[in-house]
Parts: sequence; C-alpha cells; structure tokens
Amino acid sequence: MAMAALTGDDEIELLLSQMGGGDEAVATPNIIATTTAAKKEKERPAKRKKKKKRKRDTSNEVKDVSTTFADTRLTQNPFEWPCCHKNGHRRLVLGAGLAHDCNRFTCDNEAKPTPCKSCGKSAAAHELCISSPDTKKTNDDDLFSVISIASMIVSSRNARCLMAEYYANESEKHRRHLSPPMNSIASASKLIINKLDCNIGKILAKVKKMESNISSSVPISSSDVDLLREKVSVLVKTTIAYKEAIKATSSSNTNTTKAAGLALIEARLAAMAACDEVYYRCYYASFFFGSSDQEGLTSLVPHPPTYFTCPGLAWDAQDSGVCSLAVFLGEMKHDGHSSNSLAAPLDDATRELLLNSWCLQERLPSSTALLEQSNPLLTLWQSRFLESLRHIWTTRYAFVKSPDALKAALNMKHCDDHSDPLIRHETYGLSPEAETWRGSIRDYPANFYGYAVPSQQALEAVSELLDNEDSIVEAGAGTGYLSALLASHLKKDRSGTVLPYDIIPPRQANAGADVSSNEYHGQVPTFIDVHQAQSFEQAQSMLTSTDANVSLILCYPPPASEMAAVALSQYIVYDGKTVIHVGEWQGMTGNNAFESMLLNNFNCSEKDTIPLPLWGTDATYLTIWRRKSVNNVSTQTVSPAIGYCSASQCRNIARRRCRFARCLQYCSADCFRTHVAVRKAILAVHLLHLSPSNDMDFENVNHFVPLSWITGHHDQHGGQSRKKRKRKKHHR
Repeated sequence: MAMAALTGDDEIELLLSQMGGGDEAVATPNIIATTTAAKKEKERPAKRKKKKKRKRDTSNEVKDVSTTFADTRLTQNPFEWPCCHKNGHRRLVLGAGLAHDCNRFTCDNEAKPTPCKSCGKSAAAHELCISSPDTKKTNDDDLFSVISIASMIVSSRNARCLMAEYYANESEKHRRHLSPPMNSIASASKLIINKLDCNIGKILAKVKKMESNISSSVPISSSDVDLLREKVSVLVKTTIAYKEAIKATSSSNTNTTKAAGLALIEARLAAMAACDEVYYRCYYASFFFGSSDQEGLTSLVPHPPTYFTCPGLAWDAQDSGVCSLAVFLGEMKHDGHSSNSLAAPLDDATRELLLNSWCLQERLPSSTALLEQSNPLLTLWQSRFLESLRHIWTTRYAFVKSPDALKAALNMKHCDDHSDPLIRHETYGLSPEAETWRGSIRDYPANFYGYAVPSQQALEAVSELLDNEDSIVEAGAGTGYLSALLASHLKKDRSGTVLPYDIIPPRQANAGADVSSNEYHGQVPTFIDVHQAQSFEQAQSMLTSTDANVSLILCYPPPASEMAAVALSQYIVYDGKTVIHVGEWQGMTGNNAFESMLLNNFNCSEKDTIPLPLWGTDATYLTIWRRKSVNNVSTQTVSPAIGYCSASQCRNIARRRCRFARCLQYCSADCFRTHVAVRKAILAVHLLHLSPSNDMDFENVNHFVPLSWITGHHDQHGGQSRKKRKRKKHHR
C-alpha cells in the first residue's frame, strides 16, 4: 500500500493504527527484560508524560568535558559492546527472543556476545533493550533526551533484525530459487509482522510527539526533527511493503514463487536501508547534546562501525558475516548448495586485494590477527560488505537477478545530451532496491567520516614517503578523518606536522552548534583540528616550520568546482615536490584542468598506485605523484588509476568505462574479451554474477559509457557541470 508523506496529525494517526502504534507505544521502557517491567512503564502517571521540557543553552557545554562522545569515535572498539567510558557499565542489553521462543539472552561474555546459551540463536535475534544504570527513574519522558534518541535507535534496530534474522516458515518452497539470509531463523509470518508493527509504531509515535513539543530550548533542531520525520515516513512505507511481500511469498503458487522471492528480498533491502536512515539521523542528532549527556551517549548510541560490527547489535556480524564471506570465497557451502556453486569467480589478484590489501582476512575464523580499533571506516566498510554478501550473494539474489539487470540496462533509453551528469556518472545496480541499499551503505559514512576508505597499505605508503621533518597539508579536508589517521600513524618522534584545512570546516569537536555547515559534512565534529583557510597558500603559512618539505593531499576534491586545480597550481608555485591524490580519475573527483596539470608536472609510478576499498559506486585509488625533474626520470604508470586500459600489458588510454563497476575500463573490444576472467571477479565484488550466457556488451553505452562523454564535456565546459557527489541533508 503506497503512503504519502507525513503531512498532518490525521495521517500520522492513520499510520500509527496501521503499524500497531499509539500512545502506549511511545517510549521504550528503561528496562524491558520482562513483561512486568514493560507493563509498569505503561502505567506511569499521566502527569509524568507532561514533564516540562529542559531549557538550556548547549552552545558551549561540550567544551567542559575532557572526553566527548565525538572523541570516542577513534577509540571505541567496534568489536565490543558499547559501554560508559568511565565505569564500563552497559546500558544496551539483550532480552527475549524477537520472534522465537527464548525468555532471556544469556552468554558468558557480555562484551562480545556469542550465541545465546538458552536457545542457541544469535544475539541479533534477541530484543535490544535499554537498562537503567541505577534504581532512579530516568528521563525517558523527555522527548529530547539521550534516552529518547537511543530508544528510537533500539526500535529501528529491533525492526531491522526482525527483517534480517528471520524468514517466514510458510515460504519454504522458495528455496528452489532463492535462499533466506545466512543463519536466519524460521518463524511464523504473523509473529514477525506483529513485532514489526510494535517497533515501527514506537518510532512513529515518538516522532509525532517530538513535532508537537519542539522548541528552541532543546538540543535537537526543528529541521532535524523534520528530517527524522521524513526518514520515518519512508520506513513506514517500506515496512508495509515488506509485510505485503511476506504475505505474498507465503501464499504464492508455484508459477509465481521465483518472482515473489525476488520481491521479498528487494522489499527487505529497502526496509533495512530505511531502518539505517533512522539510525543515522538519530546518530547525527547525538552530536548536539551537552556535557552532562556525554557519558550516556557513549553507552547508548553506538558509533556506526560498532553498530554494524559488534556481534548482535545491528545484525549477526560475527557468525553470519564470516560465513557469508566463506561462502563467497568458496570455502563453505550454504542451504544445500555446494561450495563451488556459490563461490565467486575470484582470480588470485582480486582475492589478494580483498583478503590482504583490504584486510578481510582478519575477519575470518582462521585469522590470528587481533581485532581492534585502528581504522573505524575500514572496519565499517568490511562489515557492510559482509552484510551485502549475506543478503545479495548467499541468498542467490545476485545469481537470479544479474541476467535481468544486464538485459534491463541494454534496453534503457539514453539521452544524447552528454552534459547530463546523471548519464555520464550513473553506476547501475541489480535493481532500484539494491541501489538504495548500496546508497545507504555508502552515503552516510562519506558524510560522517570521509569519501574514501584509507587502507593500511595506503597509510603505510604515505608514511614511508615522508622524512621526519616533512609536513602534510590536506586541502578540502572535510572532517579531517584521513589527516587524523595519518597523524596517529606517523612516528611520534617526527618533527613534521599534518595540517588539514577547509574553506568551511565542519563543526569542531569542541565547538558549539551555532556555526556554518559544511556542504558535504554538515556539522559533524572533526577528527582533528581542521583549519579554516581559503587557499593552500594561506594554509601553508600556518605551518610552524617554513623550511620543511610539504606534501599536498587532495582526498576526493569536489567535482563541481575548481578547488583541486587551484590548490595544485598554488602548490606548483610553492615548488612542491609530492602530491597525494585520492579519488577517481575522469570521474567523481577533480576536473580535467586538475588532471592535466598533474600529468604535465608530476610522475606517478606503478608502485605508487593503490586501489582502495570499493563502495560499489566509484573507482577509488590513492596515487602518489612526484615532481618531474632532471633527477626524477621514473616512468609514468599505465594504470587504470590514471585513465589507462584495465587489461594487463595494454598501454593504451581507456575508451569506455563499465556502468556496473567503474574500475573496469577498456580501450578496445579485443582488450574487453581478453580480460574476461578478471572482469568476472571484479563484477562479483560489485555483487554482479556473470555466466557464459550472461556477459556484457562493450559497444553498448548502457553497459560501457564512452569516456569521451566526460573528457569532451570537460574540454567544452571546464568541468563546471560535473555531477556533485550525493550527500545527505544536514541542517543547522
């Protein structure tokens, strides 16, 4: 059933009635481990619900605490359950089974929950609850408190786990074509639906009350509440669609089984993505609470790497994630299928890239590596990749859907207006729902951390490049995530410094909320002190030592401006020797003027090109460029990282780029044909499955876009009409 946007109280009441919500479903109880506690919570006197709202100025409060919620982003271990950083108390606890018979979750190690000792099911299949730290009543009545925000995260988590950890036991017939998510549990469809209604109803009712009580004295702005309401509206609609898909699979006949199974997976992906949108909106709001709330935030609001990685929080990341990777690698069979039938066609180089360069080997049971916090964005990427394998690869959705996706792309109409950025840069997926899932995985980490995932190999390459006295200036640093990692990665006894700058830095970690918003990162607190500067020249003058060699870093410079070209031209005048570029050549970063300037003044050797983890949208590389001189006679690389053909041994400029995996580009149909084995491997990493009868058409613009559409447009328009990277709205 289609639902319009939430436009008024009458419609909210209608949605509440459909989702099983209402006034009694407004708040998550402080302790929800038993039915008795939940009942007592409902029986609170009415006057407590009318508690007067807090009135306080939060603009300077965060300055008074030594360790803020934002500070813990680089110290919170994502593999362990979040807790208060002072006393180790855990406020998020596990209760009864979500949709199976288990009275209470029990395990030996609360920090790293293993399957429940009572029922043997994963922690993710149990209800997430909020526990009170003492016998005092908490301020859950306050709609704009930390607990209120946390209760919405809890309800959205419980809803996504009902979608991911269970499947309707009436749909067994669909296993001939598609499989349930790895390690998911059979349960009655009616029970799953009722529990979904309960959790979504709680979120919807709380947002309704927040809208009615918003004021300038609360830490959450009216625009943030409006955005939260928008995300909850999408969550309601996608959940209704998911419930309808469950019913359809349970009642479908043999002739419609395959279609119903595909629709169920697609509805699940869309609804889970909507749950994550609600989580991220609540997470963003958490940055604006005052000093008295900081301790509670660390134990109630997990940072994204923890939320999607810690066993049993957002999903069964430990067991199901590892098993999904093992199936993908061909080391394990699943749901009656042999290990070979679901194994990805990985060549040695691609397997090496995944397991070692991008550190997925550390997530396998056989690994002896110590899992710890060092690069949270890389950990987050790993966890989301594993979860995508679970829902798209091991369910056989990629196998069944890939032929349809390739055929649908061939039949798409394309516009002859090559200046349209949506045509030139659009990356296709298996389906609109799969693209929504991919976007939810990629967009928010880009906003909250950075647009590229620096691997350990990339960080080491930059560190080895620098002498003890060398300094680094990062232009357009955004949140400063990359600079923060480099600063901690470099030797502490070195005299050089890391100086990130931005024209409008996002909100500093110790600043108030009354500051300008960064276009791409809103007011997300920075990971390091990001200086405000209008140019490289101004930033360079801030260095403590003017005699030091200075390297310039440009990480995902915006494609819709001349920023990268201007910064590079000033660096050349400064007589700079080394440029580190992170991004996509002839694509989503920089422009033609910037790339031409690099090629004319610097060399990049083969060993200085490092492929970075892929979100499925861009082709991201870290490349190191050294100034051309009489002494520097290194040979320019012919890597795809700077526009050359992907086929090995080919030294020609690429002519076409793949619509489904942008790191695949070829100069000719001959190179396209000889590269078939590697292409299958790379497409599998993008969750597209190719078979002998299911290949791509190199000459079709809907499978391979001509790169002349990009370079020609640059030459004509100077790169000013380039597509902006998709970003999430941040108000304030």
